[in-house]
Parts: sequence; structure tokens; C-alpha cells
Amino acid sequence: MMSAKKPTWIEISSAVRSEAEQGIYSAAYTLKNLSDRGVISTEKSEYFHRTTRLKDFFWRTYWSRGDLITAGGRSEFLRKTDAAVVFMHGWDGSEAIWENLPARLCAEERNLLVLAPDVNGFGRSPFLTPDKLDFRECDPAADMRAVETWLDVIGILGGRRHVPVIFIGHSMSGAALFYFREGRWSQHTIGRCAIAPALLMNDILRKGFFSTMGVSIWAGARLLLEKLTETISPLVINQLISGASKAVQAEHKRIFKMTHKSTLANTFYAMGQAKRPSHKGDWINFKVLLGHSDRLVGLDPMLKLLVDLGFRSRQVRVILGDHYFFSVGQHSRRLHTEGREIALEEIRDLVNQCRR
Repeated sequence: MMSAKKPTWIEISSAVRSEAEQGIYSAAYTLKNLSDRGVISTEKSEYFHRTTRLKDFFWRTYWSRGDLITAGGRSEFLRKTDAAVVFMHGWDGSEAIWENLPARLCAEERNLLVLAPDVNGFGRSPFLTPDKLDFRECDPAADMRAVETWLDVIGILGGRRHVPVIFIGHSMSGAALFYFREGRWSQHTIGRCAIAPALLMNDILRKGFFSTMGVSIWAGARLLLEKLTETISPLVINQLISGASKAVQAEHKRIFKMTHKSTLANTFYAMGQAKRPSHKGDWINFKVLLGHSDRLVGLDPMLKLLVDLGFRSRQVRVILGDHYFFSVGQHSRRLHTEGREIALEEIRDLVNQCRR
């Protein structure tokens, strides 16, 4: 008797969700569920937990129904897709902060596997022991390593098919992209688009703000959650997400309430303590998008840092808007509506550049 074919991870998901973009669907995944179902081996699961110190890892996967039908189902689509695109959110966020950008990318580009995870302690990817964290386990480099490890475990990085992998990172995760280990994954064509990256080593004022805020949140761990939320949450909203949509603002409030304060504090502090990225040669297939009025990522210090790191003019674009210039709020509509379209254009251009 022939044994049943082992399912691939993309077949083991939550119920499929229809997106607002016509013909685009998504489903949610967790490493724990895949491990419990035997799709991810015990060895790989233990390797992930040991390497990242995360209790679980959550992500949402998007696809076009037409591409899925052409491929012959989810499993075949996973084997035949042209490229994988990974959307990585920033501090105190989740995959939901990207709103409809992953779905729109799927709708406008054929044969893409698009993934949007909850990263490094936030949302449904919590740390195993958040009260015992060291800030170095939460810094941008650790964020990038955790995502690389996850992609290795599910076979997107490494694996048998060396498809192009394009990373889109915002804020904390925008900074993380500068620490991607190119030598480790040299068999892949890699693309990176850092959106408002919180890379602050040239910005003394903001470095101090991030470090002080991290210490303040940590000290507040002895207070009632309600008191901490009243003290810190308005500052986060005003500085980080003032121009974002109501949905994104609500998601940040929700994540702030549910996230262990040690994770919030150590991650914020770590952004102020991040070490300068080491890099040799050109930053190939790497774009940086900045908001002109971003109060958390200073435009002038960031531009000077990019020059020091060896970026060229064609790789950097300044867009009118704040830290969330790709999310349209009631008071940011005039600038952010166009900002969202420009961000999508730049991402599409990068995807096609990596597929050529």
C-alpha cells in the first residue's frame, strides 16, 4: 500500500480569508500548529525555539486564486512560485499594520508568495521567557535572525528551490534589514526595502529618546498595567502613529496592552543601542524609503548615515509624510494617499528587479 503524501506547510492553515482585493486570499499559520501536526519536525521546532527564544511564530500568507489554480493547488503553488515577499512590521506592531499592501501586491504581480509575520515578541510570536530577556535578543539584528530562522525552517531560505526573497521592513524591522546575513544565504537573490528604518547610530537625540523610553517602560513594570498604559500609550500614539489610519492606531493600542512589558522595553531600548551595520561592497537590491516629517526617524541624520554606509542616490527616496506614510489617516490623507501608492510602486519595482 502506498503511504499518504506528507502535506506541505502551506496546506496546514486557518480558514482561508477572502481579501478586499478581487481574487486574493490569505490564511494564518503558526509554527506550533505545524509542529503539532508533524509537518515541521521536532528537531526543526526545537532548533527554532533554541535559536530565537520565541514560544511560537505566527504569519499570514497571501496568494492569488488564479495563480493557485494555474499551479494546481497550494502545495504546487509553493513549489512553483517565482519569488517570496516578506512584510516585517515595527515596534509594538503586528502583521495587521500593513493593511491591504500585501494583498495589493499579490493582485498586481503574478505568481508571488507573500508572507506577513508577527515578529520577535509581538502579536502572536511571544518570547518563551520575556521576563528574562536581554536587550540584545530584541535588537534589529536579532529580529532579522529570527525571521531568517523561520524562513529556513519552512524552506523558503535554503531549501531546494533558491527563489528570490524580498524583505519589506518598517521602522524596527526596516533597521533589521541592514543586518541580513548575505553570506549565509548567497544562493538566493535577496531584495530589501527599508521603510522609515529606525537605525539611529547617527542621531544622538533620538538614540537617547529610545533608550530612555525603554528604561521607563521597564521601570513601569512594577505599576498597574492601566497606569503604565495611561503614561506611555499616548506618547507612542502621538510620536509613532499619528498619521496612520484608525485601524493601525487601534492595532498598536491592542498590541501594547497584550505585550509583556519586558519585550516592549527591551526592544525599544535595543533600537537606541544598535551597533553600526558592517557591510562590504554595494548594497545590492536595497531601497530605503523615508518620510519627510518622520518624528522618530530624523531625515537629516538618516541621510547622512546612508551616505556613510555607501548607499547611492537611486536607492533612497524621500516621500512626503510621517513615520506611517504608507497608511492613510483622516488628517494625513492628502500626503499619505500618494505615499502609499509610491511605496507600492517601489516594492513592485524591487520585486521585478530581483526576478530578472
